Amino acid sequence: MSGLFARASSLRNDYASAKPWPHIVVNDAFPEKLLDMVAAECTALQAARLITTNTDRLVKQEVSDGLGPATQHLLNLVDSAHFREFISAVTGVRDLHCDPTHKFAGVHRTPPGGFTKLHRDFEVHPTTGLFHRVNLLIYLNRDWPEAYGGSLELWPADMSALGCRIFPRFNTMILWETHGATLHGLPDPVTCPPGRMRLSVASYYYTTTRRVAASGERRVQYWAARPGEDQCIERMSWQDHLRALIPDPLYNVLRAARDRISRAHRSRTP
Repeated sequence: MSGLFARASSLRNDYASAKPWPHIVVNDAFPEKLLDMVAAECTALQAARLITTNTDRLVKQEVSDGLGPATQHLLNLVDSAHFREFISAVTGVRDLHCDPTHKFAGVHRTPPGGFTKLHRDFEVHPTTGLFHRVNLLIYLNRDWPEAYGGSLELWPADMSALGCRIFPRFNTMILWETHGATLHGLPDPVTCPPGRMRLSVASYYYTTTRRVAASGERRVQYWAARPGEDQCIERMSWQDHLRALIPDPLYNVLRAARDRISRAHRSRTP
C-alpha cells in the first residue's frame, strides 16, 4: 500500500483531468491474496443474509453486517485515517469520516441478469446526518471475460454521451467525489452464467459540511435514462412521491427501524 500512497500527487492530476467528471481507476492496488479471500467470503454469503432488490431500475444484493474476517479487514484498511488522508489528497475533499456500519456500502453482488440503472447517490447518511461525499469501489472478479459484461458507466449530467466505461477487472479500485451531477451505474444486465456473480466491495466517506455545488451545475432527480432508453426510468413512482413528502429526519428514523427489523429477521434465518 505504501506504493499507492506515494502516488497521491500524480493520481491527483489524473483525477482532476478525468472525463466526464473527476475520478481515478487504479489497478492492482491491494494484495491479491487478500482480495481472493474477500471474494471467497462474498461468494459464500447466504442469500438470506443479504438485502435483495429486484425492480425495473435495480437488481442486486448487498450486505454490510456479519461480514467475513478478510472482508472486514479490507474495509478497516480503506477506512483507516491513513487511507482517508490519501483519499483527501487525491480528491481534494478534506476531513473525511468513515462509516463503521457501511450503510448502503459493504458487499455488493450482481447476479446473472442483474443491473443498476444510471443514478446519482444519496446525499445524507440516514442515521448520522453526515454528508455523503466520496465513493470507493473495489472489484473482486477474477477470470471475468468481457462477454460477461458488468462494466460501470460514467455519464455527464446532461446525458449527452457516454463519458467512460470501466470493466470490473479483479483488483480494480475506483474513487470519485459523489454528488448530483456524477451519474453512474451498471445499466446493462450482467451475462455471467449461473454460479457466477459480479462482486465488489464499497466504502463511502462523509463530511460534516455539505458540498457547495458549482455555478450552473446540473443535477438529476435520482435516476437517469440513457439516450434510447425508456424515459419511465426517470419518472417518480408513488414511493418516490411519498418519500418527497416525508421530512428527512422522520424518513431516516423510519428507514433505520426498517433496517433493524430486516437484520433481526436475517439473524433468525438458519
